[in-house]
Amino acid sequence: MRQVVRALVKNSEGKYLIVMHLKSDTWTIPGGHIDEGETLQRAVKRELKEEFNIKIKLLGEKDDFWIEHIKSLVLPIANYKIYYKSKKFGQVKKQEYIFHAEVKDISELKACPKEIKDYKWLTPEEIFEIENIFPQIPLLLKRITK
Repeated sequence: MRQVVRALVKNSEGKYLIVMHLKSDTWTIPGGHIDEGETLQRAVKRELKEEFNIKIKLLGEKDDFWIEHIKSLVLPIANYKIYYKSKKFGQVKKQEYIFHAEVKDISELKACPKEIKDYKWLTPEEIFEIENIFPQIPLLLKRITK
């Protein structure tokens, strides 16, 4: 089963980044696969840097244990398994870990043309109106903006 990290990334105007990857016709949030030996937190930061050349700050609760000289890590706001059949990819099975994040500086933002077909910064209300978006995205957004 593939493991994936994604982030609901908010900019300074309170808008969230949604993306359409090259191999898809459905809107989602940015992210990608976890490399072997990589933490979830490092993976999501790397993916945002690769896909958009931005640095993000992870938001939310941190793990509840403490070990000297080891940083406490921000936890995902959700994780779930997805199973679906795709015309392009056949049977898809993956586990996704979703983070909430913010970006302060988007002056250097540049979408990677090898991965990203399109992207938009939208308010939560605008995202709720999109029809061709993975259904978990509005649900997660409602959870963090209520």
